[in-house]
Amino acid sequence: MKNLILLLTLTIVAHSESLTLSDAFQEGLAHSPQLQKVRSARDEASWKKVESYSGFLPTFGASATYLTDKRYLLTDIQMPGIPGTLSIPAIVPTSNLMLTLQLPLFDGFASTNRYRSARTMEESAEQNLNWAQFQLQRQIILQYYKALAAQTLTDVANQNVKTLEDHLKDVNLFKKAGVFTNYDVLRVDVQVSEAKSELLNSIDNSEMSRAKLAELLGHDSETRDIKGNLPVLSADEIKSVDLTNINDRKDIASLAGQVTGLGYLEAASGSYLIPKISLFGQYQYYNNINDKMSDSDAFREAYQIGINLNWNIFDGAVSMARSKQSIEQKYQAEKSLRMAQLWAKQDIELWKRKFVYFCSVYKSRLSDVEKSTESVRLAREGRKVGARTNTELLDAETELFRARAGVVNAQLGAIEALVNLELATGKEIHKFN
Repeated sequence: MKNLILLLTLTIVAHSESLTLSDAFQEGLAHSPQLQKVRSARDEASWKKVESYSGFLPTFGASATYLTDKRYLLTDIQMPGIPGTLSIPAIVPTSNLMLTLQLPLFDGFASTNRYRSARTMEESAEQNLNWAQFQLQRQIILQYYKALAAQTLTDVANQNVKTLEDHLKDVNLFKKAGVFTNYDVLRVDVQVSEAKSELLNSIDNSEMSRAKLAELLGHDSETRDIKGNLPVLSADEIKSVDLTNINDRKDIASLAGQVTGLGYLEAASGSYLIPKISLFGQYQYYNNINDKMSDSDAFREAYQIGINLNWNIFDGAVSMARSKQSIEQKYQAEKSLRMAQLWAKQDIELWKRKFVYFCSVYKSRLSDVEKSTESVRLAREGRKVGARTNTELLDAETELFRARAGVVNAQLGAIEALVNLELATGKEIHKFN
């Protein structure tokens, strides 16, 4: 028991700082690695949209070469009336600076569809980020109140242990006086042992809840004291809310956007057989007279401007395979969207029923606490006048502690059901403070 008291004392000292729900929201949005990952995915989608501009913008490149050694290609020519063969070298510039400009004109609307896909995917990523923020807030709410409930249940269990230990002291004194038997002592001793085990279990649950909360907040651990009270929820809160509409769910909207984006990508991949037309221009500043780089008088200019047509007739089935892959990717996205819609409807019905149930249980547990409190009062008064035994008082106090724990568990059950109902509908039903 001394070790247990020491553990509780160390826990109270470690929790000298407090954590409110508002603080948890701010820290989670700022430090959650899960949210940071989704935010990075949104930024990646934005850069992919920038990449899609390449189908409309010109490309400009520069290159420079200087030959340190060379042997010219020779072309043999037989001149009429001249004996022998005349070899003419194909002179290559020793120094050459080349600028190339290319502007796409037509590619079967592949670039247009890629841009539409990238833009839709960026919007989908933004929707997914909004959903991740909403989901993280709901998770923080639930875990915060789980930690608070575990902390409350630990206090209740600790009080139960103290009460039972006081009873054990009284029973031992009455046994020495010959009033109680060894059976009475053993019965209370067993209840004390069970209460201590329950207290240790409550402490473990509290620490595990804190660890999960710390994970959501992006911290290694969480030792601050959880401040606040468990909210009292009513089943009337969901009567005015439309629970059949799941269009407010950002994750489903994000999946729908992915289906649309992959549809555009499928159209872009399917245009691989259409010829590509582009306008090009090339400028060269070269020296094919001597090997000097600094002799400006030896440099000459040349340029080319024209239209290029590129027709990919067969590339080893690479383009065809990519087109088929995009078709299957779109199909998979459509089925993921359908599954999410079906799961959402089932979750709404499940958590709506659980919420109404736990709200009803909470009212019943409050009534149990009132009855148990009155039962304890009557048992104490009856023991004073000899109408009730110590065992009856002990049973009444045990029922009171169970009823108090039942209230906390019912409150937590209602909170969990409502949070999951909010996640199922994508709507904020209750304003948690």
